Parts: sequence; C-alpha cells; structure tokens
Amino acid sequence: MRGIVVPSADAFFLHIERTGAPQHVGGVVVLEPSDQRPTIDEVRKLVADGFAQLPRMHQRLGLPSRWRRPRWIEADDVDLEWHVIEHRCTDGYPGLLRYIGELAEQPMPRDRPMWRIAIVRDIGPDGSDGLVVLVHHSIADGIGTVLQTFSMFEPTPALTIPSGKAPGRLARAAAVTVGLAQLATDGTATRLPSSSLRRNFGTADIELDVVRRAAVAHGVRVTDLLIALLADSLYAVAPGMARSVGGQLRFSITTMVRTPDSAAEGNATAAIMVEVPVDGRPFEELLAEVSARTKRRLRRPTRALASRFVMTPGLRLVPEPFVRWFAPAVYGDRFLHAVVSNMPGPTNQMYFAGVPHHQVYPILPLVPGTPLAVGALSWTGVLGIGLATDPQLIDGPALAAQLNQSLARLGSGTGPLEGEEEARA
Repeated sequence: MRGIVVPSADAFFLHIERTGAPQHVGGVVVLEPSDQRPTIDEVRKLVADGFAQLPRMHQRLGLPSRWRRPRWIEADDVDLEWHVIEHRCTDGYPGLLRYIGELAEQPMPRDRPMWRIAIVRDIGPDGSDGLVVLVHHSIADGIGTVLQTFSMFEPTPALTIPSGKAPGRLARAAAVTVGLAQLATDGTATRLPSSSLRRNFGTADIELDVVRRAAVAHGVRVTDLLIALLADSLYAVAPGMARSVGGQLRFSITTMVRTPDSAAEGNATAAIMVEVPVDGRPFEELLAEVSARTKRRLRRPTRALASRFVMTPGLRLVPEPFVRWFAPAVYGDRFLHAVVSNMPGPTNQMYFAGVPHHQVYPILPLVPGTPLAVGALSWTGVLGIGLATDPQLIDGPALAAQLNQSLARLGSGTGPLEGEEEARA
C-alpha cells in the first residue's frame, strides 16, 4: 500500500482510541453579531478553498494491518456536506456547549479525512453564530490545529512560536538519559472512581494583560496561576473526587517543542507531570506550592526531552504491536488525572466570512479515564479557556462557573478567593 507513514507520535492517538475515548483537538470561534451571517454554502466554500486543501484534510487512513504502521492515503473525495454541517441552537450558548460535548463523544470515521466543522446558529439573543472545528489528534496537536484553522480566516496572522537554543547532540543525549531516569521514578497516580465516555464542555475567559499582571505580581508563570485557579475551583465543586485521591491531582502540563519552521501537521509536544494540591488550602499558599512544584519539574528540560524521545524516535524503533499495547497502557488515569495546555495565539483582529471573531476557546480531548482537559489560548488580548470534563466525575458547568467567578475577582483586583472562605466554612 502506498501512502505516507503516520509518524509514531501521531499514530499514538489512533491507538489511544482503542479505549473508546475519542481524541479530537480543535476550537470554537464565537463570532460577533452581524447582519452578514455566512450561509452554509459560503462556509463550505471557505473550507474548500482553504482548510480542505491542507494535506491531511484530503487524506484518510489506509486499511490497518497488525504489523504495518498506519498510513495516510488520498481520499477519493472530500464530502463537504458531511464534513461541514449546520446546527441551530434552541437555547443559546448553553446549547452550543452541549453540542460541542456531543460532537466530542463521537469517534471520527477512519474511511474519511478525520475532521469536522460546524457552523452553529443562534448561540446568543443577538443571533450570533459559532464555528466549531474538530480535527483528529493524529493529524495535529493544539497549536498545529490553530495554524491549520488560519487557512479559513482573514487576515493571515503571524503566530510567534516560543523557541530557545537547541542543545547539542551530546548535551541532548545526556539530558534524555537523565530525563528517562526521572520519568521512571515518577511513579503512578492514585486511581479515580470509574469514569464514562460522556463529555461536557465549558468556557471561561479573562483579559490576557490582567492575568499576566497577576502572575508577575505573585512571581509565577501564567500557567502556574491557571493551574492554581483550576485546583481551587475543582475543590469547590468536586471535593469528594479530590479527597478520593488524597487531595493531590496529577496534572500533565503540555510543553511545546514545535519550532517556528515546523509544518502545521503532526504532534510536537511533550508532557510534564506535576502533583497539584486540591485540598482547599488558602489560595496564596496553593499558588506558591504550585509554582514551586512546576519549577522543580520545568526549569530543566530533561523530562520534556525524554518524553519527546519516547514518542519519537523511541516508538518508531519498536514493532507496531508493542506500540498498540504501549499507548493505552501509559496514557490514562494510572499515570495522570488532568491535562493543561497553554498556547499562544494571534494578536490582531481576525475575521471569518467577513464577520469579526468575538472570542476563541480551545477544545482538547480527555485522556482515557480522566475527568478534565483544559486548553488556554490567547487570542487578540483575551485568554480563552476551554474545559472538557467527564460529567460522571465533575459537574462541568459548575466548574466553568466557579472558574469564571475567580477570574472575575482577579480582573476586579479583589483577589481570586475574596469572600470564599465564608462560603466554604
């Protein structure tokens, strides 16, 4: 069979779906109210001219084989009536969030290109629309999907990809060796109560300058502040779940290893595990502890380099049956409880079919057996946060509401926990 071999880091997520947990990445673009709302035909035309022209968007998976690695082959055609759909909400924004959860529960057919786009109507009392983009994780990671989605937007933005000086060959080999030893001693996570394959989706947002100033004031990174706010909100809405794991949730923090010249296709990330207290302690103490723990794990790149080495070239060097077993064995609630990914986005105003973007929120898949995946994306001065949850373990709407309350207090300058001590007492 001819075609392009799916890289091991990408095929990993195909094997993960053997657990039944769909692995889609994407986002929802909330459009400004407009009297020039695009028709479904206009949406399909934009997709056909941009998105569907990208390499993976007109390819499908070849027939699987026990020993042969998966391959991308050209699809006979791209059926835009199936890939690009229209949905009308009957209850506004909550209907949009519920619809995203329903889409996230559905596996992508493997006999078609593995993506879907929906224009969702009437998500607000003003008649505004939302654009939902879902791409299988085997095609791209979060930033890769953002880059690919730009093909439908105007103007074409410049996205700054953080990068540093790459270590030399010997230094890299030494770092990987140390990192592999560290990963081997990280241990396993306390298992959560039984999970489900259902999905909820929620959103939160805050002005990027506000959260940056707060992080600087506390001497922490933005990601540290976000994790602390999540941990505090989780304890408020799911204290029983937190207590079931001893008040410590293991967060997998996604670290980007993509270079500015990388193609949009493929996964170029690593994962760092950090134990986070979820026990109701005062916020200042919680934030200081989160910052200290992330510094210990992130100030040296050894774990990130080792994690990346395992995904590629490590998995490329072993037989496919081993990879098929390995992926679900290591990517689940045995090793982690939640995923957090903080991604950069464009700074200039963007348009879809001539309609300005109002806000953008990333959509991440849940790791099998875990209850939470959080994506944060800066977009034209606002940090948009998308929360994917398993409703059997976490009340997703309650978590989103709690996080929005904390962010609102942060924005008003009263502090993320102002007035909460009495509510908990």
